[in-house]
Amino acid sequence: MTDRELDAAGVSDPALRAAYRHCRALNARHGRTYFLATRLLPVERRPAVHALYGFARWADDIVDSLCPGAGADVRVRALSRLQEELEEGLRRDGSGEPVVRALADTARRYAIDHAHFRDFMTAMRSDLVVTAYPTYADLRAYMQGSAAVIGLEMLPVLGTVVPQEEAAPHAAALGVAFQLSNFLRDVGEDLDRGRVYLPADLLAGHCVDRELLAWSRATGCPDRRITAALREFEALTRSVYRAAVPGIELLDPVARPCIRTAAVLYGGILDAVVRDGYAVLQRRSVVPRRRRAVVAADGLVRVAAPDCVCGGSRPPAARLRPRAARSRPLAGDGRPLRRGGRVNRRRLPLSLRRNAVPWERQRPTWREAQPGLITGALKRAQARPSGNWYVVGASRALCGDGKLARTVAGQEVVVWRGPDGRLVGGPGICPHLGAPLRDSPVRRGTLVCHWHGLALDGRPYAGWSPLPVHDDGVLVWTRLDAVGGEEPLDAPVVPRRPEPTRALTAVYTGVGVCEPEDVVANRLDPWHGGWFHPYSFADLTVVDAPGCPADAVHDGADALTVDVSFKVAGRLVVPVRAVFSAPEPRTVVMHITEGEGAGSVVETHATPLGDDEAGRPHTAVIEAMVAASHRPGFAAARRAAPLLRPLVRAAAGRLWRDDLAYAQRRWQLRSTGRFPA
Repeated sequence: MTDRELDAAGVSDPALRAAYRHCRALNARHGRTYFLATRLLPVERRPAVHALYGFARWADDIVDSLCPGAGADVRVRALSRLQEELEEGLRRDGSGEPVVRALADTARRYAIDHAHFRDFMTAMRSDLVVTAYPTYADLRAYMQGSAAVIGLEMLPVLGTVVPQEEAAPHAAALGVAFQLSNFLRDVGEDLDRGRVYLPADLLAGHCVDRELLAWSRATGCPDRRITAALREFEALTRSVYRAAVPGIELLDPVARPCIRTAAVLYGGILDAVVRDGYAVLQRRSVVPRRRRAVVAADGLVRVAAPDCVCGGSRPPAARLRPRAARSRPLAGDGRPLRRGGRVNRRRLPLSLRRNAVPWERQRPTWREAQPGLITGALKRAQARPSGNWYVVGASRALCGDGKLARTVAGQEVVVWRGPDGRLVGGPGICPHLGAPLRDSPVRRGTLVCHWHGLALDGRPYAGWSPLPVHDDGVLVWTRLDAVGGEEPLDAPVVPRRPEPTRALTAVYTGVGVCEPEDVVANRLDPWHGGWFHPYSFADLTVVDAPGCPADAVHDGADALTVDVSFKVAGRLVVPVRAVFSAPEPRTVVMHITEGEGAGSVVETHATPLGDDEAGRPHTAVIEAMVAASHRPGFAAARRAAPLLRPLVRAAAGRLWRDDLAYAQRRWQLRSTGRFPA
């Protein structure tokens, strides 16, 4: 145990410090995976984890490694002595035995339920008499004491952002998943000790019994029946991981990298078993050192940025308990200790990408990107009301004497700010002789026709009538009732977004030969991201998508949920979870719901411009990026917005270079009756 860890934990008694060091040595020598993960915890919490592991390891060694040839009676007496030491230590808050002394101190500091330790000892005693488990239910009953309680003991040390009883089932399941991984890896070693942890009914389902296992162990010969049984046990174990891993997000953010790393490493045992062809009766499967190093490096990145979602995220702030109520060791006066005497404020929004594969070897997504699913989402978007509102451009264009001029659905529109700063807009044709007002300047809130000097201040004049316009703080909209043909709305359907004054905003505009629906269809197909944009996205998975058929038009706000990593450099990525939705016919919104920049929004608006001389439709893609962050340095980023906006627009332009090709191709095929959907 390092002095830094003990000092941070507030352990000053020399005998107690020696006890914790002894536990740390046990963890380092026997629990390589556990020890590696523990190093990702805040320093003040590590001693407690070493104490919990040291006690469990000591009891396990009595059962399995006391001394060669030791009989069951010797082991029973040793466990009984340990039980007595445990009860005495918990009662007196100390013991002459170092491991129990450290355990009792940890139990006091973190208010760990003593029943967990007693349940664990009961499971250890059963190992001396029980050598097989008829069913998985029987095995789970044993693991409640041997593994689930380990997760429950750890929970107060790790801390939670929800009531502990809410996180407890996940913690218990993760302890069970870890032990199931060990059971699969150690089938041969456990068989040598006379025990078979794989349920007998699972083995019998593949015509496997203890005798067949012993034969394979003795001869070194594999058997396909054994392989099939092991494969089923592996699948069962993975199902327990799936139930357990969501609980990591319920932990204190600073504890998540440790447990996530442990879950990856223990899950790696299953991968190693599969890689070795389930030959666990012939050799011990291990996680390669290189793999362990990569996972550890990823964990270190997560330690630097525990609030970014690298496969996980910070729960809503409303669910966080007060900081003092989170799990932190107590000093002698009952106050929470600071980490190493100070608060570690280092944060990085990055993750080291694991298991990177070449572009051509990534998982194909064409089966999931079902044309009917995309078409159904598109039709539902088209059925939603827009109120005849169309996006014209960015609000920032109207600073000072700026103006926005665009042809929308064949109608020329111009928008500016009047003499009183109020937003005004109307037809882009001068009522005098038809001059194009897009080329005319604004002077002190008045639009002055550059042909003959006719001045327009936004009020009706000589047949020129103003149009309804709206500024949402990021984008400017106009309402064209003659074009839209819908029931007018007083204001456009503006997606929920961060407050613009506290966000970094940028707006990109591009034009393609297509119709708005082609742009919307592109955005409702997130499956193409990793394939079509490999320079920007990696590890893209659509985790939830609407399953309605294409002809089911309704008012539900269906959405597509995507886990994706934005590439930064090399294997460094920023993982997030994003939700795509279409609140109206010409808009698709991507909300980042978890990970770095949670709450940020990317809005894609498709504004029809009109047909060219060849009769081909043109559509403007107007994309607003509204970024937000909890990081203190984000205020500096907002101050540097004039420098950052061109970079953000350039990145968006690179993506839309490809996505407009997608949309244009879709229109070309649709317009000639060749689209495959």
